[in-house]
Amino acid sequence: MGSKFSRQLIVVLLFCIPLFVNGQNYYQENKPKTLSVFIGLGAGTFYPAPRPFTDSLVDQMMPVLSLGLEKRLGGHLSIKSQVSFQAFGNKEYSISEEIVKPLYQGLSYAWELTPMFNLMPTHHHLNRTKMDFALGVGVGYLANYTAEKFTFQEKDYTFNFLEHSAYIPIRSSIIFSIDYWTDLAVEGVFFNTFFGEGSSISSFKKYGDHFAQLNLVYRRLIR
Repeated sequence: MGSKFSRQLIVVLLFCIPLFVNGQNYYQENKPKTLSVFIGLGAGTFYPAPRPFTDSLVDQMMPVLSLGLEKRLGGHLSIKSQVSFQAFGNKEYSISEEIVKPLYQGLSYAWELTPMFNLMPTHHHLNRTKMDFALGVGVGYLANYTAEKFTFQEKDYTFNFLEHSAYIPIRSSIIFSIDYWTDLAVEGVFFNTFFGEGSSISSFKKYGDHFAQLNLVYRRLIR
């Protein structure tokens, strides 16, 4: 009698274990995920303040890399923390209608914190819409390492500068949901900086040095 009961109990347990495991996985999948990591690759340009004795500057599109975390705080709000690296430079510039070779090359390092507001409400990662739009304005701090060329008495000299500035990032994104855990976004960014504010040169005060980017961003929800 006892052995027969034991066999029945084992059979019941064998049937129940898969149901229990599936139930646990189902719960985990349905638990809201609000934290994601992302990587962005793209191209950017630099809008420089007028340099002394230059008439015009023709800028280059150069590569951009960004990495970060994003935390969802509500149906329409998330906050993004990220670092980015952007190369910049110019193709040519002109002095008194004479075209001259590149004036500067550099690399910017930026960190920012940006609240993002999305159009379509998202309360759970499993019911995200296939396409969404987001806009954000934040605060950040960046450092520019620049190698700039100067000509004096027909000789070329290159000077290296390291500049720091706060900036205001303005971000707009079109977001495409790939699956329950993955998004792809096309994101345009403008960095409004304050490099020219402390300059003693009047022409630098009129326009600051600003950046713009266009990125393809891969985002993955992690928990």
